[in-house]
Amino acid sequence: MEKYNLPQEEEKRFEIYEGRNTEQMPKLIADGRIPTNFSQLMQRRLELRNDKTGVKDFYMNHWFDSGDVGVYHPDGRVKIVLDSQYLKDMTLDTPRRGGALILSEDVYKALEGEEFKKGKLGKTNRRMSKADVKAHPVWKVLARDQALLNDYADYIFGEYQARFAKDTPLKDVKIMGIFPDSTDGETPEMRAWYIGSFGKESDANCWSDLNYNDGRLLGIIPDALNKNQRVNVYPQNKIERALEELGFSDLTKTLMNKLGEEK
Repeated sequence: MEKYNLPQEEEKRFEIYEGRNTEQMPKLIADGRIPTNFSQLMQRRLELRNDKTGVKDFYMNHWFDSGDVGVYHPDGRVKIVLDSQYLKDMTLDTPRRGGALILSEDVYKALEGEEFKKGKLGKTNRRMSKADVKAHPVWKVLARDQALLNDYADYIFGEYQARFAKDTPLKDVKIMGIFPDSTDGETPEMRAWYIGSFGKESDANCWSDLNYNDGRLLGIIPDALNKNQRVNVYPQNKIERALEELGFSDLTKTLMNKLGEEK
């Protein structure tokens, strides 16, 4: 991490593992660290919002791979698995296809996570308004906490407008898109979610090649985790989908938007 000129305390808490994820993940685990998840990366950016030492710029101006994954089933289902142990156990010998880990049907079924039916991921492959981001089912899963998502979206949209879109009304700013992948094979495939850099609209992406030379994992010592870290107390994505399937989509949107305003 020396080339980033970060404070010593930051280097103690975190370590950067750059290069192919397939090679760097085993090193990270062997060092007694765990890969930061999407929520922790969001929190770290928020913790540094008033930083003047340059650490903020490091986290805002780079992308980071996470320990959260998207698993794509041939029938179109997508399962988001948080803090995936299967990803942590990845080695160079783990079967891959096109930069994704190849899974069996049994492994897919055994993975615990939020599963979305085909076409139910919400808006994808485009940037969104702040209101859309706060209500998006995938962002809610990755953030793990509605209050964190609201805070993060407010911060990122405000910073983006101030730096790149001063003449654009905030309601018209579009960033923080969701960019998933799919599988063309006959078996499920796993890819890691990564958080985009600030200059690249801070998107949530899950299509990258795990064998890509420019991967960047952030490894944290378990003891360094923030004891006040938020926990997921808003299982809203499950509630929303259930209500929508029952035909209450308009009521659901009104209720969830109201909850977001109160946070």
